[in-house]
Amino acid sequence: MAAVTLCVDAHVHVYEQGDWPPRWFDYAAQQWAGRGPDRLPEHVRPKMEDGLADPGAVRLLSQMTTAGVDVSVLLAVDWELGMDSRPGNDIREVHERYGRLMRDSGGRIVAFAGVDPRRPDALGIFEEARDRHGLRGLKLYPPAGFYAYDEAAQPLYQACADSGLPVAIHCGETLGMLRPRFSNPLFVQDVQRLYPGLTLWIAHAGAPWWWDEAVAVAEAGVDTYLELSSWQAVAYEDEELFVRRLGRALGSVGVDKLLFGSDHISGHRVRDDAGYRRWIDWFRDLPSLGRKYGVHVTDDDVEAMLGGNAARCLGLEA
Repeated sequence: MAAVTLCVDAHVHVYEQGDWPPRWFDYAAQQWAGRGPDRLPEHVRPKMEDGLADPGAVRLLSQMTTAGVDVSVLLAVDWELGMDSRPGNDIREVHERYGRLMRDSGGRIVAFAGVDPRRPDALGIFEEARDRHGLRGLKLYPPAGFYAYDEAAQPLYQACADSGLPVAIHCGETLGMLRPRFSNPLFVQDVQRLYPGLTLWIAHAGAPWWWDEAVAVAEAGVDTYLELSSWQAVAYEDEELFVRRLGRALGSVGVDKLLFGSDHISGHRVRDDAGYRRWIDWFRDLPSLGRKYGVHVTDDDVEAMLGGNAARCLGLEA
């Protein structure tokens, strides 16, 4: 396995009670209740939010240590308008808490703001997160009901371009009640044209439907990266397919534009230590997997994907 000097997970989430819109829990309880004869929605619903919560990111930091992750990029999400349901915690409160998590983590957490650009004061919310709480980037979630190139998002892009901060754009499948049609990576091309110097992360690299589109967009952008979370199922079920896909991306996009990410949620009912570590170990084993399928992947390639590229984007030091 490759030796990695700095491991950066470019996509994680930490939630507390009140972060998610209540309407989503009502919807999901109906879905999950049908998985057993004694699981009624009213039995499932009270347990769901507690299972997602990780106050103070205690579990996340422990899981990072176990898995060998040095730094995690914590992405805020703003689903209120997309789900037409107001969460208990305002997005400004989430940003303030994420700023505290950054400061308290000793550099192990880097947090991005999350703002729906259709909010009347979207730019002000982002600027407060950046200037007052020290957040280091922006997460946009188009499946809430807008396209990546939406005119409402352009002041946010300009603010990030002026500040030298990256923008992670959700491109892939999403939660129930939201609309994945808005998250095709091809819609990021208009953003590239309008802001050629802006650092863009194609979050999830189109998983599971739009790998080729995501690669094409990353290849065309000056500073556009493929963030590789949510491809675990494909990699585990069809190892050869995903190894060959990565090999082609290394040839067309270049290793410097590939970012490791997990989409890890640290709540006790969502992810466990072994599942988190498995995805990291899969990447560390890529040189031997590549030899198995005739794909050339070096230890240096793995080091770049697992940490070096994200560290460069974020200005981190090993």
